[in-house]
Amino acid sequence: MKASDTSALFIGPKGEQGEVFSSLWDHLLAVTLQRRAQRFADDPEWQPLSTKAHPSDYAVVQSALEELLDLLREEIPTFSPRYLGHMVSDVSIPALLGHMAMLFENANLASREAALVGSALETEAINLLANMVGLDPKPARGHFTSGGTLANFEAVWRARYRLDHWLALGVWLKVNGYSDSPLFEWAHCGWSVYHEHMNRHELSEQDLLSYSSVVMGPLAMSRFVLENFKEEWPEPVMLVPGNKHYSWPKAANIFGLGREAVWSCDLDDKGRLDPAGLRAQIERAEEAGRPIMMVVSVAGTTELGMIDPVDQVADLLDGLCEHRGLHIWHHVDAAYGGYFCSVLQGDSCALSATSKAALRAFPRASSLTLDPHKLGFVPYACGAFLVPDANAYLVSNIQAPYLEAIADAKFPSWSTTLEGSRAATGPSAVWLSAKIMPLNAEGHGGFLNRSLLITRTLHEAVARVSPEIRMLDLSDTNVICFAIASEGDTVSEANRKTDRVIAHFRDSPELSATRTGLSVENYGGLVANTVAQWRGSVDSDQLTVVRMVVMNPYLDDEAIAQNIQALLEDSLRPALG
Repeated sequence: MKASDTSALFIGPKGEQGEVFSSLWDHLLAVTLQRRAQRFADDPEWQPLSTKAHPSDYAVVQSALEELLDLLREEIPTFSPRYLGHMVSDVSIPALLGHMAMLFENANLASREAALVGSALETEAINLLANMVGLDPKPARGHFTSGGTLANFEAVWRARYRLDHWLALGVWLKVNGYSDSPLFEWAHCGWSVYHEHMNRHELSEQDLLSYSSVVMGPLAMSRFVLENFKEEWPEPVMLVPGNKHYSWPKAANIFGLGREAVWSCDLDDKGRLDPAGLRAQIERAEEAGRPIMMVVSVAGTTELGMIDPVDQVADLLDGLCEHRGLHIWHHVDAAYGGYFCSVLQGDSCALSATSKAALRAFPRASSLTLDPHKLGFVPYACGAFLVPDANAYLVSNIQAPYLEAIADAKFPSWSTTLEGSRAATGPSAVWLSAKIMPLNAEGHGGFLNRSLLITRTLHEAVARVSPEIRMLDLSDTNVICFAIASEGDTVSEANRKTDRVIAHFRDSPELSATRTGLSVENYGGLVANTVAQWRGSVDSDQLTVVRMVVMNPYLDDEAIAQNIQALLEDSLRPALG
């Protein structure tokens, strides 16, 4: 399907495509019911009315349903182009149909015994996503999750597995007098060095269990290391950008790391990860003997929609690997921005050169997070975790006697995923959506490309409303942020004015927008540059900004986009006072 046709694949803010959707929905329901009737046609029919059921009982269901539908009238209208709040929007017709078709099957990806077709669709959908981000689908591995946070956890689980194996070998070698190298070096030795020493000393993984921090627990390992060679146990650290998505402190908590183990890396004056700050933290970790469980870069930050320089991070880590033999896990959290990879091959790609370079570096990462339920326009909850090859997918394998053991790596089983039961609705939705809206510049990418252009138009329109509207630099993606300030205002004074505008949006039935706070600690350069617009001074630990996410599919329509632009202008003027 051509890019110009993709916007027709949504129901519409007023149900404009309702007739089309209704026809497709009726067909889906009819085929689903027909399949049930024909699957075991000779079986006796269920007779609910021959028991205690009575037509009046269904009236109770009807009444409860009406109550629910009445409540939903007050739900946040994320389907509307007037919603410019969080990273959520209407879903596409193909994605909704794919989700609902599988929902009737209630397939559980824990095992092919409970999801034969669902498991196959998961593999196909993962391959489609892998191809979109530049991975070779043949060696790539991955699976669907309930969202980006779980996908990030999956990366930590696998990074920890790798780090623990290499550390356990290093401890064994030191205890047995075969090495005097720092544990930091063994923690990043690489699989080839690991297997070389395992073979040389005729070791099995079983031999290393009593040297594993994951198996023994960090307290026991700390005592063991201290008693045997008078060293402190090197607690691993995670190096994350200064904006620190909440999933990383959560991961540290869940995987037994202290809060102090999450180290922030400096951001540049645009709000992106600063490679120099990352290098400084790597050097700090080595000096302290703290192994690096992973380095994280972000493509599409939650606050500003910025894309970290993934390519420069990859260059830094590749250099450490080549010249120092240090293998450090690099995870790219592309929960929001990953789908912009579908834009890359277009002739008129609206992404900046730096963003394109960052997205094209995805195949150099150790793992990736995607959220189809954001810019994939797929129903919640649908995240995805991807790695380039089977080595990066290795993780502790848990077994259960009642589930089929699956040797075929194409089908990830429950034993190698953090979640046990997983719905097959996400894979089905992504698969059907990608069949109709291909994940390239001619399909899905063309649509996202136009959203970038619309964002720029709205960015300029907001800036024209008043000189007191202080725009942050244009986002790498489709997020608009601005503060409210008069000449000479302190940050505290600007925050009070901005809060009044945010309250206006919150109380208004006309438009939705959100807020975010940019801490001076993490966004110091960005805050300083923004405050310099009005020759103000920084007297607060954070700058409050209005945040609008311009991802609604209906803004692709010129009349709707112009209406939203007018609504924005009309709403902002009285809010400014």
